Amino acid sequence: MPRKRTEALVQVETFRGEWFTISGPGQGDRGVELSTKVEDLYDVPVETIRNSHAFQKGSSYGGKRIKHRIPVFGVDIVGETGSEWELLDSEWAKGWDYDHESKLWIETESSRRYLSLSLFEQPKIDLEFDPHGELYAQVMMTCVAGDPYWYEPDETTQWVSTTDTTGGGTASGSVTVYNPTNQEIWLKWVLQAYPGAIYSLPDFSFGDDREERAVIDANRIIQMPALIAGEHLRVDTDPDTTQVESNIDTAVYLRMGGVRFAYPIPPYTPPTTIPVSVTEAPAGVGVQVRMPRPWSRPWGLQ
Repeated sequence: MPRKRTEALVQVETFRGEWFTISGPGQGDRGVELSTKVEDLYDVPVETIRNSHAFQKGSSYGGKRIKHRIPVFGVDIVGETGSEWELLDSEWAKGWDYDHESKLWIETESSRRYLSLSLFEQPKIDLEFDPHGELYAQVMMTCVAGDPYWYEPDETTQWVSTTDTTGGGTASGSVTVYNPTNQEIWLKWVLQAYPGAIYSLPDFSFGDDREERAVIDANRIIQMPALIAGEHLRVDTDPDTTQVESNIDTAVYLRMGGVRFAYPIPPYTPPTTIPVSVTEAPAGVGVQVRMPRPWSRPWGLQ
């Protein structure tokens, strides 16, 4: 029985906002098609750390390093005339930069994900033959993905208070978070402005013992600093970021008193309800939570 052919859709969204379909349905819509020379687009590059003492047989696992990617791929650029080939080649070149990131999108029947890429070195073309005369050239792209993960768009949910607590008391609610990916995710929060409002956000350990407090922090709640007039807070719980930022550029990290978020949502976490609350605020204020969707591969692993 013949196998049914399903072809992935591969597109480039340039940093200038333009699109090229380079493989799959509609490929070559702008004269550029993906060639077969593709490297470093599948699993995330990982290097394990191995430790050993003086008389140990072998070694012990000491962790891992997630490395950047260096994707390499070729594209075939074909024109009808020499001047058209030159135009197509130029439009492709203008979509790439060393300082800005373009997105490589791959869509299958079950997912649509992107990898952010910038140039690692200059595109290369074989000039043994004049591409104007041949109306064809293969351009080799060597790119870098500083963030090596493939992403689907963030999932977003929110909670809005229905209780006025400006005279005292606490308005409590919840949001539902989940992580269908094979990577841990760090939640992102946006806290709505109201002078004096004090939000409380969860930082549950989910059994993670990286701080050696998995049990103690099973239901950890972080009380955020009181907001000042016109101030929204953006929270990125990733420890490698500036975790809390103010839209009016206050030194909000000093008001955090050294308290930091510590825990991600583990891979394949089913929908889970977590609590949020606010005091000293009117009804109608609330929080938004964003759930990133990183994957180690361009498809699969659901």
